[in-house]
Amino acid sequence: MGDHPIFDVLGSWPGRVPTQRAFEARGFLIPAAWQNRMIEFCGASQADLLNRYWDEVAMETMRSIGKVHSDLRRFLIEPRYRSAFLDDLFARRDFADPAVPNGPLIKGLLDHFKRAWSDREFRDKDIAFRKELQKRECTRLGIQTTGWTGKKRGIIPFVDEFCVALAFKRRRNRWHKNLGCGLIFEVGLDLGGDPQRVGAPLVFRIFHESDPECVFEMGGNEAFDRLICGSRLYWASVDPDECILGIRAYIELFDAIAASFGASQQA
Repeated sequence: MGDHPIFDVLGSWPGRVPTQRAFEARGFLIPAAWQNRMIEFCGASQADLLNRYWDEVAMETMRSIGKVHSDLRRFLIEPRYRSAFLDDLFARRDFADPAVPNGPLIKGLLDHFKRAWSDREFRDKDIAFRKELQKRECTRLGIQTTGWTGKKRGIIPFVDEFCVALAFKRRRNRWHKNLGCGLIFEVGLDLGGDPQRVGAPLVFRIFHESDPECVFEMGGNEAFDRLICGSRLYWASVDPDECILGIRAYIELFDAIAASFGASQQA
């Protein structure tokens, strides 16, 4: 993609573990619990392998502004960082399943995905596990549902409250935080589609102040989950308190990522 300043700054990202610890310090514990569940499923002897895998996927995702499919070893841009560890896993993989062409490079994770897809009882246990985590986190963080309408535009006051509390500056329906390193973190909304359904309207963008056209854009939960495995569970909900928890969690995680690059500029 040529010489864009965002890549130089993203090269200083400290990685998944410090960012996740900062997120946990804010009270968000679901990703760690899910990672532990995956380690338990795969076997404790696989813990180091899994953590290295999650670390490397996260680093490739960040430094390629999300334009990479790490499990397929497919980069949509010329990478500034390419993991030799993931290259080796891909080369040695002997368990590929044509039914899951985008499957993970760790056999245990693929086995979990396939079993959750085919075994309803197993899948229901995963869902119950996630619901219990969400319930506990809603209680611990004091999530309030007052004012919730269940409609897409109804989330705006909640997004504004959570962003302003983290010192994002609002401009219409976008909230910005400018960092001293030149990065701008922006929270936006996609209010298209069915107005009666909340869906996944949050859009997160990272770009450099001198080059706003080169953007790391994150919509939905896929990119966040590649940065912090298990964070996708925050959007797997329909109950109002869990939806609000998800909105807050993604905004807080986005801010934790911003904080990992250093202080914001003073207003």
